[in-house]
Amino acid sequence: MAKIKVKLFGVYRMDTHTAELELNAEKLRDVFGALHEKLGGDATASGLQYKDAVIYLNGESCRKKSARLADGDEIWLLSPASGG
Repeated sequence: MAKIKVKLFGVYRMDTHTAELELNAEKLRDVFGALHEKLGGDATASGLQYKDAVIYLNGESCRKKSARLADGDEIWLLSPASGG
């Protein structure tokens, strides 16, 4: 397992009241389960799901669920754009 930093932006940050946190995860797909475990109902209420999030791994867009994570990696999770 890698020790990574996850930063939340937009609605995810507002709804979870969390700007960043450290997690242990092996692959990108594991991050969302770890977030739900750590944030509980706040993650569920914010709609924090892999299928909806805009994901960056170390500053680059990443949608590959099987991407392996290494110690010190940084993941940014942005809520989907909304407008009106």
